[in-house]
Amino acid sequence: MSRYDLRSHVPRWTGHGFGVLPSAAVAVLLVSLSWTAAASGQQPSVDVEADAAVDRARSARDPAELEAARADLLELSRRYPRDLYPRFPGRSRALVEAASIGRRLGVGNTAAGELLQVLEREPASRWTARAHLELADLVLTNGDWQLAADHYWHARQGALREATGSPQESGAVDVPRLALERMTRIDRLVLRRLAGKNPWTRMRAYLPGDYLPEKQKLKRPRSVAAGPRGELLVADDRRVVQFDPERNLVASRELRGLGQARPTFGPVGPLGGITAVVPAASTVQRLDDPSPVRFERPSGGRLGEIVTAFRGPYGNWTVLSRQVDVVLRYDPQGHPLEFGQTRLAQPVDMAPGPNGRTYVLDAGQGDARAALLTLDPDGELENTFSADWRRPLALDVDAFGNAYILEGRVKQVLVYDPDGNMMTALGPVLPGGIELRAPNDVAVDGMGRVFIAAGRLETVVALE
Repeated sequence: MSRYDLRSHVPRWTGHGFGVLPSAAVAVLLVSLSWTAAASGQQPSVDVEADAAVDRARSARDPAELEAARADLLELSRRYPRDLYPRFPGRSRALVEAASIGRRLGVGNTAAGELLQVLEREPASRWTARAHLELADLVLTNGDWQLAADHYWHARQGALREATGSPQESGAVDVPRLALERMTRIDRLVLRRLAGKNPWTRMRAYLPGDYLPEKQKLKRPRSVAAGPRGELLVADDRRVVQFDPERNLVASRELRGLGQARPTFGPVGPLGGITAVVPAASTVQRLDDPSPVRFERPSGGRLGEIVTAFRGPYGNWTVLSRQVDVVLRYDPQGHPLEFGQTRLAQPVDMAPGPNGRTYVLDAGQGDARAALLTLDPDGELENTFSADWRRPLALDVDAFGNAYILEGRVKQVLVYDPDGNMMTALGPVLPGGIELRAPNDVAVDGMGRVFIAAGRLETVVALE
């Protein structure tokens, strides 16, 4: 793996101007500065340099830029050795931020080692809780929910202790909230199932009109998307509205040509954050960016009949259209990229899944049965799963890879685990006695709550 060398960019003075110091001289300089600061009893600060590296990682346009930011953080952790600064929390910060980036680059084992170094060898600080959180996310991705739950508990308890009497810094990771949300997910999607209980026992009805001014009200919710914390995008055939997890209105926009297109949430960058993505008949745009993105068909001409699109961590687009029989991928400006060529019969929906996978719901046609297709990060077919679906309408996938398929004929959400085993069927009568009538869309958030756009009921139903 290539590595960005910060030392190669340190200027030096020569007789003819500025050049570059030899790496050995840079190392001597850094060690000398460290010894001087240590001898004077000073505690150095890495916050400015660490903030700059994290900002570069957030705006990275490709893995190489992300690797460069990670290398800068690791260099920062080595600049202040433990024998000189035994109780220096900045070293823990640099290691935790580097490990967080490493997870996203796919170097999980290396990242785990860096996090364990913070937990086992560094003094306790507010970064200890963050290390527990990052390690829990890492082991949960590998399927070890028991070890993950233990680290989430330590992350939450440690962060709450550190936060006693001190306000949270602006922009800081909210470790207690994230840990609680992840534990809720494990409880709902793992523990309840192991105990033979229904993961969803309560129902709420969110009436979008209750949260909107009269001129911005939706007629009948036709589609819904959920963010990791329960953020919602709800659309009818002319307007899309965005709510935060507390159901405060974030944005409302009237858009022509929404039709049957389905909005989604996508990452702002490789380190997270979300943005609302709204496809129309022939364009895709973010609610926080009025500039639409247009795409070309592989055979030439403008791509139309877009069903849905989601944005990747580096801004690339994955697009599903009824005009073509394959899933398409484009760069942030809408230029085509190479992707797999798995043929589809009648695609109806698509969702991103864990580990860079793409899930496609195909309604089938003729001799082709309805199927759920799993594509690997390069777009190649990884798995195909079929069942007796008569009218599959919509799809979403949770963080564990469980698939939620809305079946219009039986008015149910059918939930399958990653091996294709049915976990449960939700509907047509939901907890609380409400009966689904002509459901249109389904979404699941980061805590495993299920949201159903029930247009005829003029509401979004939430199952918890």
